[in-house]
This record gives sequence, C-alpha cells and structure tokens, in this order.
Amino acid sequence: MRTRIKICGITRAEDAVLALGAGADYIGLVLTESPRRLDRERALAIRAAVGPEAALVGVFDRESPDVVAPFVEMLGLRAVQVGGWIESGDAVPAEVWHTLRLESLPEPDTLPMVPLRTYLLDAHDARLPGGTGKRADWTWAKRCVTHGRRLIVAGGLDPENVVELVREVRPFGVDASSGLEREVGRKDADKVRRFIDRIRKADADRPKRS
Repeated sequence: MRTRIKICGITRAEDAVLALGAGADYIGLVLTESPRRLDRERALAIRAAVGPEAALVGVFDRESPDVVAPFVEMLGLRAVQVGGWIESGDAVPAEVWHTLRLESLPEPDTLPMVPLRTYLLDAHDARLPGGTGKRADWTWAKRCVTHGRRLIVAGGLDPENVVELVREVRPFGVDASSGLEREVGRKDADKVRRFIDRIRKADADRPKRS
C-alpha cells in the first residue's frame, strides 16, 4: 500500500508547488486559529498556483459545517479536517477527515467506520489545533490500524522519524507541518523532499500484509 502524504501548514504558493512536485498527495491549508492561518487572499493565491486538480485540505478546529462549507466552494477543497463531526460527515461537499486530538483517546473499535471514515490522529494540545511539533500516540495508532480504521497520523513527524512510523504503524497516511519548516510558515525544501523520498522507500521495502 502506498502511504498518502499530506504536507500541512502551507502559507506560500511556492511551498505548495514544491511539495506537490516532490510527490505529496495533499496540501494542507490552515483556516482556523493558528500561527499558520491563511487569509482569503493567500489561500486563493495558493489555489491559483497549484491549479484546479491539486488536492487541497482545509484544516479547521471545531467550526460548524455552516462556517466550513463556503471555504470548500471558494477553494475547491478535496477534504476538510475537522473536530466534533462524527455524526455529520455528509455536511459539506468534500471528504471529511475526523480529527482526534483528545487527551484521552477512544477505543479504536468504537470509532464508526461505515460509511468509510478517515480519521486523523494528532497530538493533544490544550491551546493549538495542530502544528505543535508534539508526537502523537503511535501505540494507539497501531491499534487503530489493526482494527481496520483508515488513519492518517500527524504530530511531530519529520524526515528522521517518519520511516519508523510507516514501517511499524502502517497508517493510511501521514501528515507533517512544523517538522518540515525552516521557520514558522516557511517550508525547508530539503526536508520536504527527504520526508517524501523516505516514505516512498519505506513503502517499497516494507513486507506485504498477509
């Protein structure tokens, strides 16, 4: 299985173009309270730079569907990353990725999986909705994958630790932000390329599921 790759916290068009050119599957635009939050003009500039086919993910916190839906239309978002929507997954015309950023995580087998759900595990932080550089709970992540849930893992990922995650946890996808930066909101081109290259090599090397 090929690990899906999301490069998040993009604030500049040139960084979005770089990430996609290096092989990223998704570009994450933060549209909620964060040091990497985009205003309308910068978000639209990124969409214009990458073209209509690029898969953009809008990153929100616990905003309601009514708040999120206009961004889906304005930016042509492929998916939205939100919290607290477990029972309202069809509320917007985009994929819904259900963010798990809880201090106490639920038992994986209690997470709804029909219709097919995508969950994104991030490290808990009382103040910030992502981009903290903290590592998520990989032990829980492995259990979640074992229970058949489609899981994307975020939280403190960088070129040095992502191979271990891919090989040991084998998630549907990975998501990195602060671990690929030279400063807040500016990606380091070498880190982005090494991150993606190492994931692809790990995909090729890992044994197939029995």
